[in-house]
Amino acid sequence: MSEENLSKYYKNLLDFIFECDQLDSIKQVYELLNSFWIDEFNSSSLNVFSVFKKNPNERSCRQIWRPKKLVDALTESELRLFKETIRSEEGIQGTWKNISKVSEKNFYIISCGESYEQEFFAGFKSKDEIPDKVLDYLVTYLINSSNKFKKFSEADKLKSLVHVDDVTGLYNQRKFLKDIDDSIDKYNETGEVFSVIFIDIDHFKSVNDGHGHLVGTQLLSDIAGVLNKVVRESDLSYRYGGDEFVIIVPTCDAKNAKEVGIRILNGISKEEFYVTEEKGMNGAHTFKLSVSVGVATYPEDAKTRVEIISFADKMMYKAKQSGRGKVCCAGEMFTEEE
Repeated sequence: MSEENLSKYYKNLLDFIFECDQLDSIKQVYELLNSFWIDEFNSSSLNVFSVFKKNPNERSCRQIWRPKKLVDALTESELRLFKETIRSEEGIQGTWKNISKVSEKNFYIISCGESYEQEFFAGFKSKDEIPDKVLDYLVTYLINSSNKFKKFSEADKLKSLVHVDDVTGLYNQRKFLKDIDDSIDKYNETGEVFSVIFIDIDHFKSVNDGHGHLVGTQLLSDIAGVLNKVVRESDLSYRYGGDEFVIIVPTCDAKNAKEVGIRILNGISKEEFYVTEEKGMNGAHTFKLSVSVGVATYPEDAKTRVEIISFADKMMYKAKQSGRGKVCCAGEMFTEEE
């Protein structure tokens, strides 16, 4: 590549960075990055994926962002190629990788930073080969931006303590209702679908009545801890009331929501919940718990806030009526280990 072309890319890269510094969310950065790749390198639309850093044997990879208007959209086989590479034990071994060249197109995966539990990657295909230095500079900027927005998110959480449940540390029902409205507004603006997952602890009343409220309170807190481990930081977790929990999963269709529901089901069923005698037990005790899970997707299953909540709740009760320890979504039922 000529020095003249490289200088042009550097100038455009600086313009991109200057524009990004005016933004206030990482998804806005993805929007701008998507336009940059398309304009400068004849690329496809950007697809952003997240993968858990922990549990390397279960590196669940999920697409968490793509633009509303797609250019040269990835095929199912191409999406699978990106996900398999990200999930693999070798990963991308660095901050970016040209994973293959097929039909005169380069397939790139670039690191977009990380959070406490997750790593983020963007995948796209490009007719032009991108200079290594441009990729190096851009990825460094993306990682730094991710860290900046992570700090903003932590500050926002401190400001919203009024919306936090005292027992579990999760958000409360008031925050859930506000966030549902925000999610619907976002769908109306961008077309970004989302899913709602209702979770109820099976036979919790008998545990609470038999062992006392201190034990019940400890178990609610421990269940919340499991939820925080198995869902992504972009997912929003709430204690809805009593022994019911709810998750809002952004940018998530019915298929992915089902996978999240099964992961929650298995995560809780495999856990041993340990309660000490200080909580009122006659000696320490270990509990095994199961949950019933209901899944609804907006706007596929509902068109309003009331409808999406009612549908997810209905699916949860259908799971309980069908024997408990199941995930229920429109027309399908799943048990643990499926």
